[in-house]
Amino acid sequence: MYFIAFFAVLIISVSAHTGRVSEAAKGYNAPLFELTTDSDSTFSLADMKGRYVLLTLWNSENPGSRIDVNRYQAFARNADKERFCLLSVNFDRSERLFREIVRRDNLSAESQFNVQGAKAREIAQSYNLSAGYNAYLIDPVGKIVAVNPSDSMLASIIN
Repeated sequence: MYFIAFFAVLIISVSAHTGRVSEAAKGYNAPLFELTTDSDSTFSLADMKGRYVLLTLWNSENPGSRIDVNRYQAFARNADKERFCLLSVNFDRSERLFREIVRRDNLSAESQFNVQGAKAREIAQSYNLSAGYNAYLIDPVGKIVAVNPSDSMLASIIN
């Protein structure tokens, strides 16, 4: 009887914990990370709670992800800034190339971040970039509600 009670408590504990699990997939809490800006201030994904956040992970050498970041940037320009923000994380090995692509593609520099080294490896592992670059729509409480959403899906969820 004690054996059965022990397993019942164990199962309840594990199922209660699953709401806090982070995984880069729809229905899970978004893995959190922190970035350092050019002015040496820190920026955290956790700071964005309370708004929908579209997190795009991209690389200039990956045409699909570059096209997507441009499309999502166009969507963000027309979105309600109180309810929605775009956060784009770029994985180019050259910050100079990154800055040139941002300039040429007319991307908003304030929503674009280039990560390299250990920070890039941390985010890549958290978001499983070995499976490819993706965009994640994160709801105001930090849960991923869509992966690679279309513009119409973004509009319907946010509005």
